[in-house]
Amino acid sequence: MIRQAVLEYDHAADALDRLDELIGARSVHVLRGQNGYPTVERLLPSIQTYPATTFRGECTDREADRVDLDGADVLIAVGGGKLVDTAKLVAVRNGVPLIVIPTLASNCAAFTPLSVVYRDDGSYDRYDVFRVVIERVIVDARVIASSPYDYYRAGVIDTVAKFYEARYLSGDASTDAGVDAGLALSKQCHRLLELELTETAFRSYGEGTRYAVDHVLAIGGAVGGFGDAGTRVAVAHAVHNALSQFETTHPFLHGDKVGFGLLVQESLRGSEDVARLRAWLETVEAPTTLEALGLSTDEIPFLVAAVMRETTLQQLPEPIDYDYLKIIIENLQKTIYK
Repeated sequence: MIRQAVLEYDHAADALDRLDELIGARSVHVLRGQNGYPTVERLLPSIQTYPATTFRGECTDREADRVDLDGADVLIAVGGGKLVDTAKLVAVRNGVPLIVIPTLASNCAAFTPLSVVYRDDGSYDRYDVFRVVIERVIVDARVIASSPYDYYRAGVIDTVAKFYEARYLSGDASTDAGVDAGLALSKQCHRLLELELTETAFRSYGEGTRYAVDHVLAIGGAVGGFGDAGTRVAVAHAVHNALSQFETTHPFLHGDKVGFGLLVQESLRGSEDVARLRAWLETVEAPTTLEALGLSTDEIPFLVAAVMRETTLQQLPEPIDYDYLKIIIENLQKTIYK
């Protein structure tokens, strides 16, 4: 099944200026974050006139239930990935369209017909996949260029993982048109490995950064939208989900944990890219060992068991051998040499 959630994607230096026209005479409710929202407010003062709920930081059922639209015709989400995932839950439950204003280039939540839902303690719970219409994703270059660099860096890692996970699930090509389209898009995501991933390049917001931002926010999400289960998530995200149960990993960004999961996945495949990926992740200061993520040797069996549960739920093409997975994760416990 092909699922695309977004009707329009607008990435420009003045993208916010077209919001009032898009809203028209409709009544609005805003779900807003606490960090990026002031930038949007400064650039578009009229957004202050709409009723709003301040997001508390986690996409949970409790948080989605807390948002009272009070009969609004449209919901506007202003924030990062977890806020956007919460807004999609709210929009679906209330039967209203959604407008998304990302304040971070950190993941593809703004372009996917699903929400990653967590428990109240911050551990991963489930994916909810649904029909959702996002009228427009408004990517204002002024907002993104002023956002925290680390989120962008982690977003690029997560987007590069789209290529490796799609290949893990479906190989290099498919006779299914949707899956083949997803694989083709994932190869574009792989090109982000070649871009300059520095804060200086990000702040300059040149062509390379704009290309990366579009892939983080949109193209990465379209990979799974076209390919569905044939391209969406594999071992790298299973490791991320498993890591979320350990409190020491909570301060790490989504993309950082996916990057570590990518090392696990590609080691399972015996991929020649493992060394390159490890070197790239170290260059961008992403964690490449369990030690860096704060996990001890004693916690490895619990992590392995959690990864096994996640991969079983994902119904991957081939079952994973527990003992082999354990060896790989043990080898990633700490850096032996550099």
